[in-house]
Amino acid sequence: MSTLDHTVSRRRVLQTAAAAGLAAPFARRSSVADARQAGKMLVIALNGSPTNLDPHSSYDYRSALAIRGPYETLIALDGKETDKYIGAIAESWTANEDKSVWTFTIRPGVTFQNGDPCDAEAVRLSFERFLTLGLGPVNVIGRFVADPKQITAPDASTVVFDLGSPQPIFEAAIASQYGPLILNAKLAKSYEEDGDWGSAWAQTNTEGLGTGAYRITAFDPGREMIMERYEGYWGGWSGEEFETIALRVVEETETRRQLIEKGDADIVDNLTPEALDELAKNPDVALDRSYSTQVMYMTMTEGGALASPEARQAMCYAFPYDQVVNDIYKGYAKRAVGPVAELCRGFAPGVFQYPTDLARAKELFAAAGVAEGTEIVLMQEAGDEKLKTASQLFQANLAECGVTLTIETVDLAGLNEVFYGDAPVEERPGVLPSFWWPDYNDAYNHLYPQVDCDSWGSKGANAGFYCNEQVDEGLVVAKDAPDAATYEAALTQVQQILSEEDPSAIYYMQPEWTTVLRAGISGFVFNPIYIGTYDFYRLRKV
Repeated sequence: MSTLDHTVSRRRVLQTAAAAGLAAPFARRSSVADARQAGKMLVIALNGSPTNLDPHSSYDYRSALAIRGPYETLIALDGKETDKYIGAIAESWTANEDKSVWTFTIRPGVTFQNGDPCDAEAVRLSFERFLTLGLGPVNVIGRFVADPKQITAPDASTVVFDLGSPQPIFEAAIASQYGPLILNAKLAKSYEEDGDWGSAWAQTNTEGLGTGAYRITAFDPGREMIMERYEGYWGGWSGEEFETIALRVVEETETRRQLIEKGDADIVDNLTPEALDELAKNPDVALDRSYSTQVMYMTMTEGGALASPEARQAMCYAFPYDQVVNDIYKGYAKRAVGPVAELCRGFAPGVFQYPTDLARAKELFAAAGVAEGTEIVLMQEAGDEKLKTASQLFQANLAECGVTLTIETVDLAGLNEVFYGDAPVEERPGVLPSFWWPDYNDAYNHLYPQVDCDSWGSKGANAGFYCNEQVDEGLVVAKDAPDAATYEAALTQVQQILSEEDPSAIYYMQPEWTTVLRAGISGFVFNPIYIGTYDFYRLRKV
């Protein structure tokens, strides 16, 4: 695994954090306790830890949550909207008539958290770093900008993106929470190793790198992160905001439920339906239940026992869809219609859905040459009881087909290391449960990092090393489609291939994203694209 891998090992994270003086015990423990007692500290209990704090390489949602404290984008989605925007570091923006050139005016007075000015040149250099690294979420902007030279800063307040062709969806991409966040690239480069633009260092360090409202002041990977407000934040402070944000890793579902009930946590998610039903009766908490652009799936590695489409089709037939949706999620989810969520632009409503058919699964395993007794390893994260039960049901179904599913459980950091790592096919688990939502509201963007042949390993999220030429060709057509009909036709074909003919994964469910908040927390807005993160600056305790 190279130093540029966008998910680093837990051991390396701990070593780097300790070297930077960020590991426990925390230097500001007393001030943190004082903030909690005064009602100025927000505590979020998480089922998994942030693992990579460099926004230009990180591509997992728990890291995205942490990153949202110190880093900002040029523009952002407006509240719950998926196609309306507000200014962030940019105070205004325009496009030419055919939307091939986009111009952003940088807000005056914005500084990085070390006091360096965040002017147009700093923004341009940040995008140069992002595109040159070419890691994780790079395609969010790389789709539109082939060369960093297409981005210029003609004066101190103006950044121009010359895309070379009409790109009306660029506005959505530049507002993504994955990738195009502005980082103090000059400072990061001073920590460069082997041409990595300081990426290895920035994976566990944010001091001076961001412009956001909160500074990360302590990080104990796998346990806790503390953020404190950045006094020089361009947005100013009214005194009603939280002074301190604590992200605490609590893998056990029941413990997270108890924390929110007792008031020891202010926000939790990823609870079981049973816990949510009980919490719905509690006047001291509030539940937000919202469908999003998320699809849950089980990536299948295109190698070993699952090398052939027939073997992967057999796995799809063996999955217990109705049991998972109805018996485990109990009204908090619905069956997925293919790999793209219904709320996402480009969704194809008529694609094939596999039923659970163990007889057909057994026939296809035989046709694929998968002998009885074959072992397939499924690796999943600890702390997700719903997923644990779903995997066990799948295991039982496969046993009836003569296939042994061995379930291995690791922490979220370990799972991310495997999922986003560059280990070859023969060293990868056969199945990796996951979920995905687009970086912005577009089915091409949703699918590309998961299934394109160029998105293997640390270059995206194609954890199964899937590769299908027809799928890649369809994505190319959709990428720069001249009209809606061409775009939709190409994406429909891609979704049909992925759903039936040559499945890359078992696409089984669209869950409700259920957020539990203490009753006194205000300012929370759920956005179907910005899933699993919070606008810390706008949260209040009333």
